[in-house]
Amino acid sequence: MEKRKEILKDIFAIAFIALLSSLPLVLGGIDGMIHQDLQFHLSRIEGIKEGLKGGQFPVMMQSVWMHGKGYPVSIFYGDALLYFPALLRLTGVGVTAAYKIFVFAINILTALSAVVCFKKITGSAAASYIGALIYVTASYRMMDIYVRAAVGEYSAFIFFPVIALAMVNILKKDREDRKLGRDDLLLAFGMMGLIESHLLSTVMTVFLLAVVCVLFAKRTFRVNSLLTIGLAVVETIVLNLYFFVPFLDYYINEPVYAGKGGDHTQALEIRSSGAYVSQFFDFFGHIFGQNIEDASLRMQLTPGLAALIALAVCFVVVVVFRRKYKYFALGFMAVLTLVMSTNLFPWNSLEGYTHLFKILARVQFPWRYLAAAVFFVSLLTAMLIADFTDDKKKFAIPAIMLVTAVVCIVMTIVFTTRYKEGYRRVDFKNYDEVDSGYMGACEYLKEGTELIISDYVPENPQLEAYEVKKLKDSKIVMYVSNPGEESFVEVPKLNYKGYRARDEHKNRLTIQNGYLNLINVVVPAGFEGEITVYFKQPAYWVAATAISALAWVWLIYLSFSYSAKKRTLRKDS
Repeated sequence: MEKRKEILKDIFAIAFIALLSSLPLVLGGIDGMIHQDLQFHLSRIEGIKEGLKGGQFPVMMQSVWMHGKGYPVSIFYGDALLYFPALLRLTGVGVTAAYKIFVFAINILTALSAVVCFKKITGSAAASYIGALIYVTASYRMMDIYVRAAVGEYSAFIFFPVIALAMVNILKKDREDRKLGRDDLLLAFGMMGLIESHLLSTVMTVFLLAVVCVLFAKRTFRVNSLLTIGLAVVETIVLNLYFFVPFLDYYINEPVYAGKGGDHTQALEIRSSGAYVSQFFDFFGHIFGQNIEDASLRMQLTPGLAALIALAVCFVVVVVFRRKYKYFALGFMAVLTLVMSTNLFPWNSLEGYTHLFKILARVQFPWRYLAAAVFFVSLLTAMLIADFTDDKKKFAIPAIMLVTAVVCIVMTIVFTTRYKEGYRRVDFKNYDEVDSGYMGACEYLKEGTELIISDYVPENPQLEAYEVKKLKDSKIVMYVSNPGEESFVEVPKLNYKGYRARDEHKNRLTIQNGYLNLINVVVPAGFEGEITVYFKQPAYWVAATAISALAWVWLIYLSFSYSAKKRTLRKDS
């Protein structure tokens, strides 16, 4: 009976937190402010939908971009979570409606992850509710969702608590505690979710995990801990092999702008993009804006009132009442990430002189570290409340919960009001209303490709006849007549590795780079008939997918096996 009551409380808390953070969704449409990421991610969802319709799984080459020219965004950007809204689109749900349902689902998953993981870390339901409330309704996270539409980054919030739980278990356990633990799988699952959500958050998290390991060096550099972490790394690689293999193949072998030092992705002089300290306290100002020097025209960049109050209270409590190393370490991580998010941190100098910070500077905007700061503050708050629950100051817990809930509710209402006042409403029913030519920073275009290619329509005047007979996803069938000497047919698809061309007799034809990297298929002299151009994954990509699928089956089996052993032990005891 007590167990059932506890579960019902957890469900109520998760539902309340998720609904509170979803308040802006009740407004009509969604914000489509220019220069933010909404249309970019709507195209990703539509690309997966069309890929599934065309028979791809997993979807690699997305066909919808730039009026059908194609873009390998699924190869460079993990999109496992986006299959949910893509499936909604397949059932006929409108573009904006599918996206808003997806956002609500992410809010539920984030609240669920925070409550469950914080509860396991702290052992206190009340503490987990407070920590989760601060975490899920934090101003920066709300900005990520409703203003920036940063799908990858706000999806990553789901997995930070999972990774933290795994690390807490690994670092606190002694050798004998390892018998029934599968903390390696838990850590691998958290990192896998992060990789499939947002690579930049993954890079940031790996760096911060390294700092945490140094802070807890005595517990990290034990055989048991190192073996568990090492096993988690291997499991993460295997589970994500289907993503890593195509990603590395393109990153190394395709001359795309990403990673090649092109103007689109060069991570220089990022310090000026950092948040101003004054912005941390801009709780009631406008929330829309750009990443420019004028603070009055910048978008809101603050962890939120609740998070900063919690951090201040935690500082006093740690210094005066709870002088434990783990709290100092968590407080240090919270302050470190806050500082790293600002323009006070020497990003430019470090990026110019150290290879490590050259990699870290790929986050593009230092204020991305606010996500980590919010997490550390939320976890620290939950842990301290759980600690105080065990002593005579337990009477303060209801008051703290009430104050926290009031602050979070009020600030969420303030955010929703500001959002309603300034958002540029869009309500796309069909994808043809979305700008498929919006490419963000164009990181995945091949060098030499220009955006004018988006509106270009091949006419092929060098041929006697040219007609597109069928166009489905990344496959195009053309009728071509070339009675003269050897020539070529220009195809309205950008030439990326994986495209092939065959005639109607299954003979393979040569593909070359054409105008602005369009596909040119060499047409033999005197040829007349159909030519089919299609995208096919290399055999080693398919093999990597099969290995990952087997690893997933293995992970599920181990999870059920572990749960069965725990139930058996409970019955025996």
